[in-house]
Amino acid sequence: MEIAQNYMGPGATNTMTRINENGNVVGTIIVNCEGFPETTTLDSLTAATYSTHMRNLSHFASNALKEIDVTDELMVLRMVSKKTEAVVVPDKEFHLIVLMRRR
Repeated sequence: MEIAQNYMGPGATNTMTRINENGNVVGTIIVNCEGFPETTTLDSLTAATYSTHMRNLSHFASNALKEIDVTDELMVLRMVSKKTEAVVVPDKEFHLIVLMRRR
């Protein structure tokens, strides 16, 4: 959680703990600006797979949004599939990815 604090500030540990305590949360990943998972509650292969694909997806969504309105900015990307929900919170220094079971 020290890495989370470095990226997200002093309240990060409490926030990450609170997120992970939710019964629907499967795992969380903090991805650095180079696309590598810095900290995760998932196994390394799953974290690397989600890090790569969700980070790319958020960049595509952000670029599409900029083409629609150059003054707008992507804040949160939420993807819902039959089995899983993924929430990506992009930032210049990191991406926070939260994976949840579908209700």
